[in-house]
Amino acid sequence: MLVKFNHDEKKDLINTIDSIREKMIQAGMQEGLASMRTIALSQTLDEYITKYQAIKLTK
Repeated sequence: MLVKFNHDEKKDLINTIDSIREKMIQAGMQEGLASMRTIALSQTLDEYITKYQAIKLTK
């Protein structure tokens, strides 16, 4: 089943990815790359990037 996303939903997803990326960078700089918070943010970022890639493939 293909899920269609409109332009605003794609834009929101990109904004979310950018926000999580910034939080992850800050956590990495403040707490270290191996901190639980940095790792959790990295995993969350991976999930959102995967969603974005799926959208791009269905285009």
